Amino acid sequence: MLFGIAAGLVSALLQSVSYLCSAGFMLKYRSPLRLVIFSQLVMGAFCLPFVPFVFPRGLQDRLPEFAMWGCVWLVVFSIGQVAFFSALRSIESSRISSLLGLKILVLSAISILVLRTELAALQWIAILLATAAAVGMNWSGGARFSPAGIAWLFLALIFYSLTDMTETRLVTMPHEGSLAFHSFSVGCVCYAALGIATLPFLLKFRWTNRQFLHAAPFAGVWYFSQVALFVCFGLLGTVFGNVIQASRGMISIALGVLLFHFGLGKFDAKIGPGMWLRRAVASVLMALGIILYSLAQWRA
Repeated sequence: MLFGIAAGLVSALLQSVSYLCSAGFMLKYRSPLRLVIFSQLVMGAFCLPFVPFVFPRGLQDRLPEFAMWGCVWLVVFSIGQVAFFSALRSIESSRISSLLGLKILVLSAISILVLRTELAALQWIAILLATAAAVGMNWSGGARFSPAGIAWLFLALIFYSLTDMTETRLVTMPHEGSLAFHSFSVGCVCYAALGIATLPFLLKFRWTNRQFLHAAPFAGVWYFSQVALFVCFGLLGTVFGNVIQASRGMISIALGVLLFHFGLGKFDAKIGPGMWLRRAVASVLMALGIILYSLAQWRA
């Protein structure tokens, strides 16, 4: 369990760093969708040459099943991305990133209603604390959401949750060798396929070497954050993995302080003293949530 928690924290750290790596691209091109397209092309170009060499041997007798789940991952991830960027049209990016913390509740509901998983009272308390912390970490208030924005956000939460559950299924299919290696190999296969599926978008977003290179830092850090996340899901399960993942809010706060200290504040949002206090309180709630869920898991 400790290795799974460590993998989740590493994934949260790398995801937080990847957001900072995306700042240079966003400052120049100001298009989140363009960043997604070119970063997926970078990951596809990186992963594709590795696929013949790292494909898990334990899957040789389960290729149809693996291919089916791989296609499911590609579909649910793509729908989640479309829903997320559609929601961005009416919900500010700072608010929607916080609201994605609600994914913990969606995953819990799916686990109980569909998978018939039972959660202890301590686990529910931990989930509620982590959810409150994730939403409160960057909540800034503001205008009310439009019905369309709420609908797209709800769709993104559902399909991102299904993506996490599919990733857990994929990474636990091989039964031989190291889980860390399986995570790297499964990630290679998935993101190579995603890169190929992204190619038609070049009809809308014209290819340039400069955009490809500017997206590379974000893509590289993001990919290895996903490898660590696959390890976390494989060892802890999807719900507990997402509780650990929510710690990226605390990590982002620490990185924000470091950026401000070194005079790099342009790479992070400017916030006031009230928001810093709210983030500090949310960080305490998040830490309590992780501790309580870990304690419940240890007792189980």
